[in-house]
Amino acid sequence: MTDPSLAHDSLPSPREYQVTVLPDGIRISVGTNESIVDALRRQGYRSRYKCRRGGCGACRATLVDGHVVYRTPVSESVVDGPDREPGQQKCLPCRAFPQSDVTIELGERDRLVDVLAGFGRSRQRST
Repeated sequence: MTDPSLAHDSLPSPREYQVTVLPDGIRISVGTNESIVDALRRQGYRSRYKCRRGGCGACRATLVDGHVVYRTPVSESVVDGPDREPGQQKCLPCRAFPQSDVTIELGERDRLVDVLAGFGRSRQRST
């Protein structure tokens, strides 16, 4: 007989999650073994980041919806940043691995750059 407490471990995990990046409304697929920034790069987008280790906070975004994890420790003070408002949750897309469908919002100075623009590739935007 199978132990019911282990039943959730036998369920297949999704192979990818959908991440929506605001304010542009860009929706990308993120594999379970890649960070949000890695998925953006794989799909032809570039965003602001520097160290890619979660230490500088350059990529900090607001986590609007969903859940992410960091597979290596990151400093809570770097995640939160100096301008965090009460009730607002931040994340570091360079180190964040989605655990559900996620919506993030880039900061005022940040934007996505589509490096494949002009190559005739259709992009998926959320509505």
